[in-house]
Amino acid sequence: MIYLWQVLAAPALMFLLLLLVIAFLGYCLYIKYIHMKYDHIPGPPRDSFFFGQSATLVKMMENDGNVHEKFLEWAEKYGPVYRLNVLHYVAVCTYCPETTKEILMSPKYPKEKLAYEKLFNLFGQRFFGNGLITARDHEQWYKQRRIMDPAFSSLYLRGLMGTFNERAEKLMDKLAEVAESKTEANMLHLVNCVTLDVISKVAFGVDLDLLNNSSPFPKAIETCLRGMVYYVRDMFFEFKPKNRAYVNKVREAARLLRTTGAKWISERKTAIQNGDEVPKDILTQIIKSANFTQMLPSK
Repeated sequence: MIYLWQVLAAPALMFLLLLLVIAFLGYCLYIKYIHMKYDHIPGPPRDSFFFGQSATLVKMMENDGNVHEKFLEWAEKYGPVYRLNVLHYVAVCTYCPETTKEILMSPKYPKEKLAYEKLFNLFGQRFFGNGLITARDHEQWYKQRRIMDPAFSSLYLRGLMGTFNERAEKLMDKLAEVAESKTEANMLHLVNCVTLDVISKVAFGVDLDLLNNSSPFPKAIETCLRGMVYYVRDMFFEFKPKNRAYVNKVREAARLLRTTGAKWISERKTAIQNGDEVPKDILTQIIKSANFTQMLPSK
């Protein structure tokens, strides 16, 4: 019986091995076909046949380098459109503003499912959700874009120039104080504070005055953005025990931003429904646009 099993198993294993070899060769031929199909697009040389330029990017990330600097270097060398290869996948990169606008706004170019679904959650905590940035369905994206457009028109934004100028003056006053005390100025921190100040004021009507007051929001935003990098680069990052504390910190930061935003939106909607006086900011304009869009008959 054992001898019979050995006699039958040997051909089966050989046949299985032959199938694996044929499948591997077929996959290699398919990768070669993809290379031949897209190699007319300029791009950096591949580090390997299978993994393309990924070894260069992985090496940069392991050394805490900025991969976007490498993308810019390749763009300057190979032109505004270049290709990258990983296995049988091809990524066509562009830094041309007109092309980027066309790709993002046209339904002819579907958004890559895996990349955009990654941004829906951040380590299991809802982050961008299915909003304007991550919506893959063009009809849903267009509906949200139509709601947002009036709030970002040049005419409407010109009416908010007073806030921009006021925050710029506060930054100049802060720099003058630093200069008089002859201490170093952390320009990145100061510019970040002014930027968030302007966004919170013109978008939500909230005066944070971060140049003079402390707030958890700048740190929460920085934590989420850093966490997003780890989340996108390493799919196993959140499952490593050594990263558990950091993952929880990122989740708390994302939760703070979303709950605070939801609270501000809810309060503003209630104020509008009650007929209270509300700031003429972007949030008010978006809510009114959304209400108007809902009243329109569907096509």
